[in-house]
Amino acid sequence: MSSDRNKDLVRRYMQAIDDNQTSDWSVIDEFVAEDFVAHNPPAPGVSLDRDGMKAAAEIFRLATPGRHEITMQVAEADLVVSHINGRGIHAGELFGIPATNAEVQTEGIAIHRIRDGKIVEYWSVTDVARVLQQVGALAGPDG
Repeated sequence: MSSDRNKDLVRRYMQAIDDNQTSDWSVIDEFVAEDFVAHNPPAPGVSLDRDGMKAAAEIFRLATPGRHEITMQVAEADLVVSHINGRGIHAGELFGIPATNAEVQTEGIAIHRIRDGKIVEYWSVTDVARVLQQVGALAGPDG
């Protein structure tokens, strides 16, 4: 696949995640290969395979419903690197933190490896501390 098609695949994948309003995450199967592997530390109780991606998507759908925006994207060969902003509302429990109904916003970098039109590997770095500050679970820079 071309770099442009790989970037489009990642964009459509993020859109499908944002658009899903049910606990049925079979839509992920359209974008993520059966032998998918994530390389970042998992959320508690979440595996690093395709089923784990579905479980993580459900956790965040319930805890912080919102949208993602890809603000920058670079692709070369089978890799797509995206700078992603996420925005939502802390509407449900998130890793033991009760809902605050606070607006949350974070950003991160995600790297997806594409093979045969599907995502086969994933790495990410996300500003989790920023979210914890926004929901009152971590002191901000002002104390």
